[in-house]
Amino acid sequence: MKSGDKYRTNRMFRRRIYAQGFTILAMVAGSAYWESDRAKRKQYEGLVDEKKKKEKHEAWLRELEARDEEEQELRKLRDKIIAESQKKNKQTEIKSVLETSEERREGPVLMAARRLWESRR
Repeated sequence: MKSGDKYRTNRMFRRRIYAQGFTILAMVAGSAYWESDRAKRKQYEGLVDEKKKKEKHEAWLRELEARDEEEQELRKLRDKIIAESQKKNKQTEIKSVLETSEERREGPVLMAARRLWESRR
C-alpha cells in the first residue's frame, strides 16, 4: 500500500475476503458434519442411561424379592416357635395336672372305693 501498487493491494484484500469466506464455509460444514455425530452420541448416551435405569430397577426388584423371601422365612420360623411354645405350654399344663394328681396319695377310703369299682367291671 505504501509502495503505491493498487492492483497488488486489491488482490491481497480479495484473498483476505476469500480466506474469511472459506473460514466461515468450513465452520458451517464442520457444524453440519458434527451435528449428526452429536445426535448419534446423544442417542447412544440416552440408550446407556436407559439401560442403567433398567438394570437399577431390576436390581431393586431382586432386592425386594430377597427381602420378601427373608421375611417369609422369618414368619415361618416365628410361627414354628410360637406353635412349639404353645405345644410345650399345653404339655406342661397336662404334665402339671397329672403330676398334681399323682402327688396325691390314695387314702384307705379311696382305695376301697377303687377296689369296689374294679370288681364290678
